[in-house]
Amino acid sequence: MLPRLNAEKHCGVKTVGYRSEVAFAIHPDKVGDFLAVLSTSQGALDLCRWDNGMRSDVFMKGDLFIHMDGVKWYEGYKDIDIIDKFIADTIDEENGPEMVRFLRIGEDNDDVVECGDYAYGSLRVYRSICVEGMYD
Repeated sequence: MLPRLNAEKHCGVKTVGYRSEVAFAIHPDKVGDFLAVLSTSQGALDLCRWDNGMRSDVFMKGDLFIHMDGVKWYEGYKDIDIIDKFIADTIDEENGPEMVRFLRIGEDNDDVVECGDYAYGSLRVYRSICVEGMYD
C-alpha cells in the first residue's frame, strides 16, 4: 500500500472512512506534479473530476481546486491513497505546506481535517446552523 496522508501526523487528527466532503487546492508550482501523479491512475483522475470536478484559476492563476461531496475517503482505496500520498509528500517538503491546502469533513461534527497553508484565507471550514422551514 502507498504511504498516505497521515491526518494525525500532518493535521493533528485521526482519519475515518465514511462519506465525507473533501476539498483541496494546489499551488500553481505543484499542479504539474499533481497532474503527473493523476496520469498514473485513471481512477484517481475520475475521482477528482467527480461531483464538482476540478477547476483551475480559483485562488491564483494556474492553481487547481478539487471539491467532492459524499465521497468514501477510505484508507486502503488505491485512488484515495494516491491523492493522499501526493498531499502528504508535498506537506513534508520544505515550504510544502504553502503549496497545498486539504480539508475533509466527515459525518461526525468533530471529524474535520485541515492541513496545508495554500489559499488558507479563502479555503476553510465554515460552520453554521441551518434552520429549515422557519421562514416558509
